[in-house]
Amino acid sequence: MSPEQQRYRRRRRAATRVMLVVALVVAVVGGRELLLRSPRFALSAVTVTGATEVSPTLVKQMSGLRAGTPLLTVDLDAATARVAAIPAVASVRAARSWPHTVELRITERTPVALAASANGPRLVDRTGLAYKPAGPKPPQLPRLAAARVAPGDPTTEAGLAVLASLPPRVREQVQVVEAAGPQAVTLRLDGGKVVRWGTAEASDRKASVLAVLMTQSASQYDVSAPELPTIRR
Repeated sequence: MSPEQQRYRRRRRAATRVMLVVALVVAVVGGRELLLRSPRFALSAVTVTGATEVSPTLVKQMSGLRAGTPLLTVDLDAATARVAAIPAVASVRAARSWPHTVELRITERTPVALAASANGPRLVDRTGLAYKPAGPKPPQLPRLAAARVAPGDPTTEAGLAVLASLPPRVREQVQVVEAAGPQAVTLRLDGGKVVRWGTAEASDRKASVLAVLMTQSASQYDVSAPELPTIRR
């Protein structure tokens, strides 16, 4: 192959690459314009999954999503933040579903305890948030008795950590979790039985010891020092 033919081939390959790049840019720009302007790719439906206690209608309203908005420009982060502001919503994920739908996937809060308030008992989730009135017929949950029930509060966290560590058969007997402080948690069970727990540290160990102690009939069980547990008949 002559030098002239080699130069021609190089120029042709370069021209081909340029044409491919131009075609790609045109396709991208044209495709974006189509997504922005075509009614086919405008938001027309919002679906909500995972909402059982929370009204799907409320979720849609709070999302702020408006029909007719190009799906490409829908602000999913803003919609997620607005829905997450619903007290009973623990988390939410938003996703586009082409050509014209936004899906909102809700995870609701699960109550683990009750907390007293001026307007009656409220449901408390595992984070310590008293997020919702318990209603006229509260669920059968232990009451968390603490000076302040709130996420990030050390006393609240201690009480809930102890509750979470209990085996189901013991947890079902708990009427009140008294948290006088992070180091002073006491459980009041059915039948007037009392469990002195102390700090939330080593709660798994304490729960195991308590399960053994409760094979004996007693009015008080003390596992605050799990190496030296005691009972009082």
